[in-house]
Amino acid sequence: MKRSAKNINKRPNKKTSDVGQVSKVNDRTSDGGNPQSELLKWYAKSGRPLPWRTTRNPYRILVSEVMSQQTQIERVIPFYLRFMELFPDEKALAAASTDAIHRAWKGLGYPSRVERLRAACQVVLARGGGWPDTVETLQELPGIGPYTAGAVACFAFARVVPVVDTNVARVYARRDNLPLPLDRVGIWSHVAVQVDPKDPIKYNNALMDLGATVCTARVAHCEICPWEHRCASRGNKIIQDATANPLKVASKKVNYGVEIKNKKKPRLHIVLALIHHEERYLVARRKKNSHMGGYWELPGGKLEKGEDHRIAIAREVSEELGAEVRSARSIMSFHHEYDDRYLTFHLYRCHLFNPEAVKALASDEIRWVTPEEFVELDFPPANKPIQARMAKYHRLG
Repeated sequence: MKRSAKNINKRPNKKTSDVGQVSKVNDRTSDGGNPQSELLKWYAKSGRPLPWRTTRNPYRILVSEVMSQQTQIERVIPFYLRFMELFPDEKALAAASTDAIHRAWKGLGYPSRVERLRAACQVVLARGGGWPDTVETLQELPGIGPYTAGAVACFAFARVVPVVDTNVARVYARRDNLPLPLDRVGIWSHVAVQVDPKDPIKYNNALMDLGATVCTARVAHCEICPWEHRCASRGNKIIQDATANPLKVASKKVNYGVEIKNKKKPRLHIVLALIHHEERYLVARRKKNSHMGGYWELPGGKLEKGEDHRIAIAREVSEELGAEVRSARSIMSFHHEYDDRYLTFHLYRCHLFNPEAVKALASDEIRWVTPEEFVELDFPPANKPIQARMAKYHRLG
């Protein structure tokens, strides 16, 4: 019998120290097998051949881990290979210019990551060139938190430590039917006692691959899972859906703009660039002789049919400002309704190469404004949700 959604969290509450107790049930099967050997056997046949898995170099492993944060692995691989050609070791990256590292990182998003990566290399070199080899000492480097420190300690130095990302947390949440939302400290303790001490590198890589390719957020492919016979949520779609992202804490969603009710009404897509530099945002004033002339707006424009959002952003910024986009990260999408059509706006937070050189090529004026000034400007009614979102983000009003 399948459990209802209400029953998922009605089990007795477990203290953080008790979370790992569930794993004792899964220590051994009647035929003498154990979960570690089962997982490693599966990994030997089905593990992903990622380029950074052939090295124990802490610099290269750190680069791969930082690149992989909030980015699909398939996208990371070509960036990683090109980055290694440009900056093959910590000395090369530490000596590189800001412009050079951002151009190499362009397309990955979150550009501050590469600056922190370079800063970590500079600290290592300043201390003599030797990389820290424990979770604790790795976290002394700029931009390295518990997860990245654990990954480098394990994959570069074979430390028997857990490496818990969303994929790994999902596997254990489903296999051991852990209470939700997962305790972020407790799940690390739960995984730590199960890491294979003989081969922690392969074990942690196997866990990541299992969550990324078999026990995925959308579908749990139980029929090919090496732990199917151990899994408490095997075939239970309710629990599987609830554990898609077990580390995420539910928060109240705020809706901006209007709801699309008439599916037959034409819809036009617009991309907008919220350009940020030194705590200010770039706004442009519409030409007086244009539609809604005199209003302030963000750079951007119509999305061409089949055009990628970021390519459209780059094109519009080049045409309107004579500038080159360094990075673009999606912030929000919202709709506005007119009598004859809907407009769907896609807002991206952007950084530019050489932002001081922007020009007003398609507007009467451009201006860098503070968040407080931004929310007080006269924007067209269709763009008011942007100001509302900014006011919430900066806690204004």
